[in-house]
Amino acid sequence: MNGQRAGFSLVELAIAVGIFAVAMTGVLALLPALTGQSAETADRMVALRLTGSARIELERLAAADFAALAAAVPVMTAPLHDGLALVAARDGVRLHSVAYLPPPEAERIPAGDRYFLVEAWRFDHPPLAYDAASPWLALAVRVSWPYAIRGGAAVAPPEARRHVMFTIALNR
Repeated sequence: MNGQRAGFSLVELAIAVGIFAVAMTGVLALLPALTGQSAETADRMVALRLTGSARIELERLAAADFAALAAAVPVMTAPLHDGLALVAARDGVRLHSVAYLPPPEAERIPAGDRYFLVEAWRFDHPPLAYDAASPWLALAVRVSWPYAIRGGAAVAPPEARRHVMFTIALNR
């Protein structure tokens, strides 16, 4: 045996710890961005699933009086604002109309739990424009979020929301 010990020197150990610290700092710096992106993706997935719930709620409203619903839905304008409003909770399970034939008070989503705003507009030009003799009603629908600022009833400004749009056709 030569008298030298096998192992790492103090300098080598300090360099290894420094490299590890730099790498971990980089990984930890990415976590908030990845968490926010994950939450945004989850919200977008719920918003896309709301197409079915919006159709069901609009069909419920149309069943009461098709012509009255068509009259209650505003015609599209640019920029889009003040459509027939529906609201949904963050999980997207519950959705209901806000002002036009809302459900009973006990079934309404509390103001602080409203996360998605679903708005509908009628088209203004043929062939999609509503005609009272037509058996269908074509609607442009926008889902935007967050509708209310978390934990309160204060409504978020439209420019601060994300949104997706789709179309729905309702039959008599």
